[in-house]
Amino acid sequence: MMGMDADTASHMTQAVSTGAVTPVPFESKHMHGMPILERAHLTTGERLYWESYNTTTFFTTELGSRGALHLHITTFIACLIIVYPACLVLNSARSKWYLASLTANLTLLIISFISICTFMRSFPMDENWYPNNIYVSTWVVLLVSFMSHYVATGINKLNQHMYSNQYALVSDVPMHDIGSASPGSNATIVGLPTEEYDDYSYPKSSRFLAKIEQSTILRRSVLKLGSVSRVVSELANVPIFFLMGVTLFIGLAVGNLLGKNQRIFNLLAHWIKGGVFLILGLVSLARYCGMGETYGWSWNRKIYSGIEGKASRFLPKGTITVEGIESFLVFFYGTTNIFLEHLAGSGGAWSAKDLQHVSIAFIYIGTGLSGLLTEIKLNTWRFERSLYPDGSNTKEECIAGTPGYSPNPFPALTIFWTGILMSQHAQASEASTKIHAQWGYLLSYGSFFRIITFLILYFEPPKDFRPSKPLTELITSFCLICGGVIFMESTDQVIEAIEYRGFTPLFTCNLSVGISSLLMAWLMMLFLWRDWLLSYRKEHETIDQV
Repeated sequence: MMGMDADTASHMTQAVSTGAVTPVPFESKHMHGMPILERAHLTTGERLYWESYNTTTFFTTELGSRGALHLHITTFIACLIIVYPACLVLNSARSKWYLASLTANLTLLIISFISICTFMRSFPMDENWYPNNIYVSTWVVLLVSFMSHYVATGINKLNQHMYSNQYALVSDVPMHDIGSASPGSNATIVGLPTEEYDDYSYPKSSRFLAKIEQSTILRRSVLKLGSVSRVVSELANVPIFFLMGVTLFIGLAVGNLLGKNQRIFNLLAHWIKGGVFLILGLVSLARYCGMGETYGWSWNRKIYSGIEGKASRFLPKGTITVEGIESFLVFFYGTTNIFLEHLAGSGGAWSAKDLQHVSIAFIYIGTGLSGLLTEIKLNTWRFERSLYPDGSNTKEECIAGTPGYSPNPFPALTIFWTGILMSQHAQASEASTKIHAQWGYLLSYGSFFRIITFLILYFEPPKDFRPSKPLTELITSFCLICGGVIFMESTDQVIEAIEYRGFTPLFTCNLSVGISSLLMAWLMMLFLWRDWLLSYRKEHETIDQV
C-alpha cells in the first residue's frame, strides 16, 4: 500500500477481515433523504425543537367522526374537480343540462357542509387544535353564494322558458283568426292568445302568460326580475369557482394546523402570491384553449363594427387587452403590498426583511404604472394593426379593434424579476433556499416564453378571427402553474414538514411537475368537451333549419 506505513496498513487489514468496515467506493456526505432527527451536527436548540415537533393534524388524528370527515373531503373534491367544472362547460355551451348539473353540485355541497358540521361537533376542540377557525364560516359564505346563484339561474331559465313558449304559441295561432280579432278585444300586437281564443284548447300556461301580458306592472316586474337574474347568473359563475378554491386552501391550512398565531402572515404571503401565479397560469392555458375569443383575448384578431360597434363606444379604440388588465393588477398589488409586508411586525420597527420585501413592492408599482402608460401609447397602434392589410375593412367601418395582443413587456418583466430575485432569496434552511430557487426560475422561464409569444405574433400576426394558439403559451402556462404550486409549498411550516420527514427538494419538485401536468391535461379536456358540445349544437341547429 503505497504511501501508508506498515502499522496503519495492518490495522485496516485487520478491520476489514473482522467485518468492522465495509469497502465502498464513496460514502454519502450529504443528508438528502434522511429525517432531520437522524442527521448529525444538529445544535442543542435545533434538537430540542425537532424532538418536540408534533405531526398530529385533523387528518391524522383518530378523534372525531372520521366517516363524516372522509365524506366531506370526498364530496367537496368531487364538486371542485369534476361537477362544477362540468357546470361551467355546460353553461358555456348553453346546454339544457346546465341547471341539472348545478342541482347535482348544490346537493353535494349541502352533503359536504352537513358532514363537516357533524365532524366539528364530534371533535373535542381545545387550544392545542384550531379553535375559532374560519373554515365552517367560509362554507356558510360559499353555500349562501351558491344558493343565490342557483336561484338566479333557475329564475333566468324559467323566464326564458315562459317567453319561448309565448312565441311558440303565437306561431301556432291561425293568421286569419288573429287578423279577425275585433278592435275591442284584448289581443296584443304579437297576437298572444287571450280569453277570446280559449276554444283553441291552449294549455293553461298560455292563459297564464296572457294574464301576465295584459298586466303592465306584472309584465315589467317579470322582465326586470329576469334581467337581474340573468346578470347574477352569468357573473357569478367564475367567482364561485374561485371561492370554492379559496375554501379548499383554507381547509388544507386548518386541517394541517398551518398558520396558527404569528405564522398566519408567512402562510398568507406564500399562498396568496403563489395562488396568483397559479391562477395566471390557468388563465393563460384557458386563453390558449379559446377563452376570451369574443374579446380578442385568445391571441386572435377582434374588430367591433356595426351593431357590435355601438356596444363598444365606451371602449378605447385599441380595446382593453389582457396585458392592460395585468398591468393594472400589478400596480394595484404593489400599492397594497407596501402595508401588507409589515403586518407581522405591526406597531414595531420595520425590520430588514420588511424593507427587503417592500423594495419588491416598489418594482410592482413602477412596472405596473409603466405598463398602464404603455397601453395608452399603444392604443392607436393596436387599432391600426387590427385592420386587414388589403383594406377590406376600413377605419370608417371599424369602430374599435385589436390584433389579439399588446406588445407590452411590463407584466412579463414583472414576473421575470420576481423570479430572479426570489431565486436568490437565501433562507435559514438549505431545502427552503433550493425550493425558492425552483419557483423563481420557473417564473423567469415563463416570462421569457411570453416575450417570444409577442415576437411570433408581431412578425406573423393572426390572419383571421380564430385563436392563433402560439405554442410558447403552453410552456408559459406550465411554468406559471408549476411555479405557483411550488411557491405555495415554500411557506415555513410546509418546509418544516418536508425537512422532518427527510423529503428532498427534488422530490417535491417532481411531485409539483406531475400535479401541474395533470391539472393542465384536465383543463384542456374540459375545453375539448366544450368545443365538441358547441360543434354538436351547431350541426343540429343547421339540420333543423334545413
